[in-house]
Amino acid sequence: MLFTEEKNVQAIGLPFNWNADYANGKNYAEYDLLTHKKNDFYLVQKNQVIRFGLFGQGMKFFFEMTDGSFCLHGRKIDISYVDENGKIYALTTNFANKDLITYKEAFTDFSNVQGQQHSNLKSINFGYKTIYQQDDVQLFFQPIVSLPFSQSAFIEVKITSNKAMNGYLIFKSRGIEVERFYAPLEENRAGQINWIIK
Repeated sequence: MLFTEEKNVQAIGLPFNWNADYANGKNYAEYDLLTHKKNDFYLVQKNQVIRFGLFGQGMKFFFEMTDGSFCLHGRKIDISYVDENGKIYALTTNFANKDLITYKEAFTDFSNVQGQQHSNLKSINFGYKTIYQQDDVQLFFQPIVSLPFSQSAFIEVKITSNKAMNGYLIFKSRGIEVERFYAPLEENRAGQINWIIK
């Protein structure tokens, strides 16, 4: 399994490649590590995935499929929401199904003289979307780790609640609270925040 091995595997063709570690000990990477042939993301055996994320540049960034907690270059990052009554919703301790997400953000400059130029990669991203359920509260939760090439890495968090809540979004590193943000939620309206990883 690539994410738990001591050795660092080099990404192929890009600074970072996506990878899925499977329960049977195998992995499925963006490029086959032996043949360097490109693999199809849509052929990931989602019911076998135990970890998913990016590797390259001597670093590994992934989340655990069981609960959704992130391990970003050796640091465990968790996200939770605390409502106005102090009730905690540990969003990255969620054992519900998760849909894998990965994409690359790029742009192309266009010139009337030279025509279309080559594409420039802006960021490589991964994460998941899931539903967090606790008592009568249902939260749509989508954390995406973004590795941009011109600025600091961040986690884009989207939350939608089935009821209005007036609380805080909390980010923890290695179990210790690093930062919290006032984050009121309106019923069935998405809220979003980008948190620079600290």
